[in-house]
Amino acid sequence: MLNFDFEWLFRILSAFVMGSLIGFERHSRSKEAGVRTHAIVAMASCLLMLVSKYGFVDAARNDPARIAAQVVSGISFLGAGIIFVQKGSIQGLTTAAGIWATSAIGLCFGAGMYVLGYFAGILLFVIQMFFPKIFSFNTPRNIMKLQIYLKPQGKIADVNKYLSDMGYNHSENHIQGNGEDGWIVETEIISHKEVDPALLIKHLEENENISKAVII
Repeated sequence: MLNFDFEWLFRILSAFVMGSLIGFERHSRSKEAGVRTHAIVAMASCLLMLVSKYGFVDAARNDPARIAAQVVSGISFLGAGIIFVQKGSIQGLTTAAGIWATSAIGLCFGAGMYVLGYFAGILLFVIQMFFPKIFSFNTPRNIMKLQIYLKPQGKIADVNKYLSDMGYNHSENHIQGNGEDGWIVETEIISHKEVDPALLIKHLEENENISKAVII
């Protein structure tokens, strides 16, 4: 019969508090995983750490890391379910990373490392809550996918230079066509300023090598 320690309950409660705090920030941004998910992940990680650390003390060969070690890799199934691709962009990476970090915080509390757990939890909350505001100046305001119809004499390198000269960053080009009737170039425009779509199309079609440009 294993001895029960009431401190274990405080460890689980600590994990619950920090998991809920981190989840509240995600919930306030209408993310896929909110308060319940983060609280459960933190509590479960703490519980598994407690079981791993104290559940096998009566075993002949006790390894306190046997279960805890699997939490790090096992939590990946939640991350895989949260990350998805929408309209060519990846969504859910921050939330998935936050859940992974929350599991680590739960392990800290399970191991009795309160200071480390609370410090990491508060730091993670600050990162998720305030970093988007601090670094909003560098956040692209407009991302538009374009289809540019290039004339036969036109060069794709010229289109890239033309976009750069207009102050637009753009992703890698996807090229269609055989070159005899021209090329169809698909690219994604990334801008840190407000963009008038109609004006962008007008400027592109003013180029002598571009017959048409459309937003898709």
